[in-house]
Amino acid sequence: MNKVQIFLSVGALALIVILYQLPRVVVENDQLQEVVETTETHGLAIPDDVRKRMSELRRLLEVDENVDKKINFAHSLASYYLDYGVLDSAVSLGEEIESWTSDPSELAMDIYFKAFERSQSQSEAKEYSERAKSVLEKLLDKDPTNLLLKNKLAMTLVTTENPMAGIGMLREILIENPNDRQAILNLGFLSIQSGQFDRARERFEKLLSLDPSDQEARLYLAVSMIEIDEQSQARLLLEEILSSNDSIPAIRMMAQDYLKGL
Repeated sequence: MNKVQIFLSVGALALIVILYQLPRVVVENDQLQEVVETTETHGLAIPDDVRKRMSELRRLLEVDENVDKKINFAHSLASYYLDYGVLDSAVSLGEEIESWTSDPSELAMDIYFKAFERSQSQSEAKEYSERAKSVLEKLLDKDPTNLLLKNKLAMTLVTTENPMAGIGMLREILIENPNDRQAILNLGFLSIQSGQFDRARERFEKLLSLDPSDQEARLYLAVSMIEIDEQSQARLLLEEILSSNDSIPAIRMMAQDYLKGL
C-alpha cells in the first residue's frame, strides 16, 4: 500500500493507528463478550485485563442510575470499541450519551470525531463527520473561543462539498494563534493529501521548531521528505524516532515500516 494513503483520513495519531487497529466488527452492545473474545490486533489477542474492564464497564452501565456516571461509563466503553475498530458500537454509545442529556455532549462528540478519524471508507467517514459536526457547532455556540473545538470542526468541514471552509477555519486559527499545534498539524496533513509535500514539510518543520521532542511531527516530516526524494534526511529522522525513549509504540512501528521501505 502506498503510505501516502494513510493521509486519506484525518486526525493525529489516529492516522497511525488506522494501520494497526483491529478488524472492524459490527456488533450490538450486548455482543461485547463475543467481540472481546474473538477480535485481535496486529496478531495479538486482547489482554485479559482489557476484557475484564470492558465487561465491567458494560455491567456498570446497565446497573447504575446516575446519569453522569452512565455517561462516563459509556464514553470509557466506547473508547475501547474505538481502539479495537468496532466503530458502529462506539457510535451507538455516543447516541446513548446524547439521549441522556439535553445539553450538547463533548464526550459524545469525542466518540463521533474519533470514529470519523478511524473510518475506512468515504461513506463511513461522511456519516461520522456529520454527527461530530452537528455536536461541535452546538458546543462552539456555547464556547466560541475554544480553538480545540474549532480545529475539529474545521476537519469535519474539509469532508463536505465546501472543503475550503475547513481550510479557511484552520488558517483563521493560526491568525489568532500562529503556534497552534493542532492547526499546523492538520494543515500539514491536508498538504500531504493534496500532494503539496514542500508545503507539508514547512508545516512539520515549524512544529519541530516549536517542540524538538515532537515525534509525531518528526514522523510526518520524514514522510514529506520521502515524497520529495530526500531519503537520506528522512532516514535520519526515522532513526531519531527509533533511538528516542519518548516515541510511543505506534509511532515507532510506523517509523520502522517507512525505514524498511527506503
